[in-house]
Amino acid sequence: MSMIVLIPAFLAAYFAFTRSPHWAFINVYIPVFFLFPSYYHWKPKLIPDPNFAQAVIMPIMLAFLLRNLPGWRFSFTDILVIVFALFVSVSEYLNFGYKEAQNLMFNMLVSVLFPYILTKSLVEPAGLREEFAKRIVLMLCIIALLMAYEPLFRSGFTIWHKILGRFFEGQGWRIRVNYRWGLVRANGPFTHPIMAGTTVAIGFCLQQWLQWSQAGFSRIMGIRIPKLSYLITLILLAGLIAPLSRAPWIGTLLALMVVLFLSTLISLIRQPKTRYLLVVAIVSSIVIGGIISANVFKQFASVSREEATESSQERETIAYRFELYTTYGNIVMEKWAFGWGRGGWPTDKAQKSIDNHFMLLALNHGLVAVFSQLILFFYLMMRLFKHAISRPVSNPAKSGIDLMLFGILLHLFWSGTTVGLFNINPLVFMIFGWSEGYLLNRQNNTRLSAAPIYHKHLPFHFKRVLT
Repeated sequence: MSMIVLIPAFLAAYFAFTRSPHWAFINVYIPVFFLFPSYYHWKPKLIPDPNFAQAVIMPIMLAFLLRNLPGWRFSFTDILVIVFALFVSVSEYLNFGYKEAQNLMFNMLVSVLFPYILTKSLVEPAGLREEFAKRIVLMLCIIALLMAYEPLFRSGFTIWHKILGRFFEGQGWRIRVNYRWGLVRANGPFTHPIMAGTTVAIGFCLQQWLQWSQAGFSRIMGIRIPKLSYLITLILLAGLIAPLSRAPWIGTLLALMVVLFLSTLISLIRQPKTRYLLVVAIVSSIVIGGIISANVFKQFASVSREEATESSQERETIAYRFELYTTYGNIVMEKWAFGWGRGGWPTDKAQKSIDNHFMLLALNHGLVAVFSQLILFFYLMMRLFKHAISRPVSNPAKSGIDLMLFGILLHLFWSGTTVGLFNINPLVFMIFGWSEGYLLNRQNNTRLSAAPIYHKHLPFHFKRVLT
């Protein structure tokens, strides 16, 4: 029964080879990745266990390779992604052997490397920026609507469990219901409400960019719907609220505030050097203020959790995260290069939950994997910031995709440092790939309509590009 994961894969293969890898990636992989839970796997003997998205991306990648890697250009970021995937894979192999590590090694290939390469190569170089953003927004809008089922009916299971659970012999039913403030926290097709909130937040940010760029939704299936773009924004906002996760809320607010601040700065100040000086002055002030207040924060956070509980829940949360570094710091350093393998590290009974993506990554797979991902975040964010701050003013200034990608990376980094990124590696690396593809191609912030079109009546698939 679990072989149904191959049905979308056959569709992807058909469209990748008869139309193009670009079309299959945007119109098959993206819907399957968002709409089908990652915890449902087909489990054949002797080979790794693919889920829906992993099965779909393989034929698309094969078509991409056979068509001579359209749009791909080697860059330093590729090395960082490979180092990350390699060290995570080797870490699991060294700690548990091949039999236990094969699924994670396969996962690094099809859920990290392939999404990164395909997004980098097939979106910006082909001028599919807006189409790619719209597909993500539309899928997350559908998810936001379906997530309403959980809090409204106070259901212990999601719609995805009820429809797909019967095909997968008990897979996914272990995901428990979370409550906050007496309400059900929506999971959607994800493994945790935090993951749901973090993902829908990206769609919400992209929807704002589409509206600012005057490229928002106006039709569905050819039918014009008044105020459709605003309706989608409201649905995504509801989907962002439904998981009741504070970190994604703060991360979304932080991302949009940074975009609006930088766009205002760019529109008011014409000279790039003046913009740099002003931003440096503001950031320096924040850093100096942070250093001055570091002792105050340390006193605030370093109390015991018993003392913090007496003060407030927020202080208890901060104290818990602060204690993670002292509790697990020495454990990380015992195996700093390759880590302990997934869940192989000694657990402190008082701190079983590692509410920090980078700490968990260090425990599982070592500091090299951590630093390679941290460098990816900061390297791309710095380049996006430099590109945004140096370019002429667009109309409106906040329509620059470089600013929005910068904001989304900031949101993901915030979520990673305050709670976790859990099982959304493919989405994180798609954003890395999109950012790198944009920076390599240096596209202007105008609407792009170029797309690869293949003539079916010809014996060979020659490519024509419309501009």
